Amino acid sequence: MGGYTRSKRIALITDDFTIFQSILEVTKFRRIDTLVLSFSDPIPPDVGSVITSASESGRINFNPEKIVTFSEDAESTVNAALQILNGKNGKGQIIIGIDPGKTPGVAVLEDDMVIAIYHIPSREVLGVVRQILENYPPENSIIRIGHGARLVSAQLSNSLLDLGVRVELVDETGTTPAMGRGIHGPEISDIIAAINIARLKGIPPGIQDLEPSIGEIKRIQEMSRELSHGKASIPRDLARKVAKDELTLEEAIRMHECASPD
Repeated sequence: MGGYTRSKRIALITDDFTIFQSILEVTKFRRIDTLVLSFSDPIPPDVGSVITSASESGRINFNPEKIVTFSEDAESTVNAALQILNGKNGKGQIIIGIDPGKTPGVAVLEDDMVIAIYHIPSREVLGVVRQILENYPPENSIIRIGHGARLVSAQLSNSLLDLGVRVELVDETGTTPAMGRGIHGPEISDIIAAINIARLKGIPPGIQDLEPSIGEIKRIQEMSRELSHGKASIPRDLARKVAKDELTLEEAIRMHECASPD
């Protein structure tokens, strides 16, 4: 009885040092098994996709449909290689899970398989989601956002409703994992939470109020006092801008210190 070897690895074949370095940074961070080969090396049977540059792709003796040429960034290039690796073609249902916060975790699932992950500043989430949805029909896509950071999730859902995609607000209680020994970094926790959020059904939020509450403003003022080592907290107008993600807390503190007399 014959057997088969399941393709599990990405191969990186390029003489372009910039591409080489950027791809390995992404695959190392995401713990993706990546094989580095030269153009003269044979490609093992357990390689399912190859990453290279557009100018070098003709030098590679491999199925052209499984060769991914470097695009505008390493993250999207790796995501494209993973889709090939996992036998995905953009035809299944896409669910994007977002764990909101200062640097949200974003996970993309196709038919419940994780095909892409991101850990990015909150201001970049809308652009990344737009880029993801360029390859998938809106009627077959769902965006699920954790409810934890109220203002951030409200801003995201209001913006994403304009894309014509179903948006759901998810109770994210219990989605953030306890990190085991030897596993460190908030980015891992945020990404796992995003994956868990994507797998939970939520409710359509509708357009939400973006005005911060008195309690939210006070919490930001208290955080500014702690961050400035006990100096005067920022005024309410700056705290309100921080709450609405118009300023970072550090920017607001600097503005307040510059405006205050010595």
